[in-house]
Amino acid sequence: MNLFKNIQTLGQNIIDLVFPVSCLICGKEDVFLCQNCAAKLPRQNVQKCVVCTLASPFGKTHPGCKNKNTVDGVVSALPYSHPDIKKIIEVFKYNFVAGLAPSLAELIYEGIKHQDLENFFDDAVIVPVPLHERRLRWRGFNQAELLSTALITKLKAGIKNEGIRRIRFTKPQVDLSAQERKTNVKDAFAADDEFKNSKVLLIDDVVTTGSTVNEIAKLLKKAGAKEVWAATLAAG
Repeated sequence: MNLFKNIQTLGQNIIDLVFPVSCLICGKEDVFLCQNCAAKLPRQNVQKCVVCTLASPFGKTHPGCKNKNTVDGVVSALPYSHPDIKKIIEVFKYNFVAGLAPSLAELIYEGIKHQDLENFFDDAVIVPVPLHERRLRWRGFNQAELLSTALITKLKAGIKNEGIRRIRFTKPQVDLSAQERKTNVKDAFAADDEFKNSKVLLIDDVVTTGSTVNEIAKLLKKAGAKEVWAATLAAG
């Protein structure tokens, strides 16, 4: 265990040399995303139904689109199509810059507040979308878990890091079609806990077709959850 931690520390030191602490947009030192640049990022003010992608108040899944295998709603803070937002998320995930998490969680919370949903989620259980253990070992952290940990300093919700596991190693979703994404994550997760009568808030960095959050919502509802929402940094 100590050897593993030493390797992680060495890896983080190397990352710090390659990516010194400076704003990814303007280069200001000592912060990965400065307040000025964060304020200038475009917001996802119009939320959409994750099933049909049409506009929907609060990001709620339309009644005609919703079923026991879908989330009840998704709130996203930013549009993934913006180049600065893509860059920030790619550096966070693929260049292992865990220090971005507090700033990104603040943006998610801002998105939740903009929809007047912060009190709605106070009694929720936060569940980060899990990584497969193989990818977690390679990356060193689960970005959704870091976002969740930072987010609970803002919300009154609790957190369940172990409630859902990814039991099947899957391809990255980014280059797959909508149908391929759905097939890719089918039966990829398992629920370890009961969620009877729980309101669950899934946390992830990006939602595109909703395949991942819907697959997890299906499991959570089978485990007794009464409502399952998702909050993400960006929507693709």
